[in-house]
Amino acid sequence: MAVWNPKIECAKRSEIEAIQLERLKWSVQHAYDHVPMYHDKMVKAGVKPSDIRTLKDISKIPLTTKTELREQYPFKLLAVPMREVVRIHASSGTTGQPITAGYTRRDLDTWAECIARIATAGGATADDIAQISFGYTLFTGAFGLHGGLEKIGCAIIPISSGNTERQINIMRDFGSTVLIATPSYALYMAEVAERMDALKDIRLRVGLHEAGEGRCSDDGVILLQVCGEQDEVDRLMAALESTPGVTAKLMDLN
Repeated sequence: MAVWNPKIECAKRSEIEAIQLERLKWSVQHAYDHVPMYHDKMVKAGVKPSDIRTLKDISKIPLTTKTELREQYPFKLLAVPMREVVRIHASSGTTGQPITAGYTRRDLDTWAECIARIATAGGATADDIAQISFGYTLFTGAFGLHGGLEKIGCAIIPISSGNTERQINIMRDFGSTVLIATPSYALYMAEVAERMDALKDIRLRVGLHEAGEGRCSDDGVILLQVCGEQDEVDRLMAALESTPGVTAKLMDLN
């Protein structure tokens, strides 16, 4: 499996845990000092930032509920001044008040770094053309993938979701090699492409799809392979199939 950041991804477990503990301590202290909701919950639970001495101490931190997060609408969860926020996202709010999140420049850089690691592990490279079929909306979906794939050098097609026949035409004409979409939409796109007699002209080789328990089918990752060396396909499939909770399927689109 390819690695984007060997220094971190290939570090010894002890080194990783040391970094995790350092950042956990910092995050707890920062939230305690700057977010009234977290401060009040920790005081009520009798927990101080200094009580976090090991990674296992994370269990001492009181849990938050979705209702509590909604009650902080719109910006009570911000842990930095608004002048440091460069982007604002929010949940859809279909079941209640939206939950908002503000991102600093460093947050966006960290987000892109995380996605770069995931995308690289999934097989994406700077030689790829990535078609992002998540919605570009107030929800975070497409933007995180966009930043990470751009970081590794992919050419991005920010097509968003919907208008499936146009998606297929762009995929064929632009030569998309990576698809980002929900599992169900990726399968639907394959059905539409078949009806359009376009499968033979599509060059997709990697699919990066959202997976979540109870939110999609058991196809956590779907790999669409229509070109490339067989040994590359075999290695990627083996890596996916060895991942807990992930089912990988090879779809022959020839």
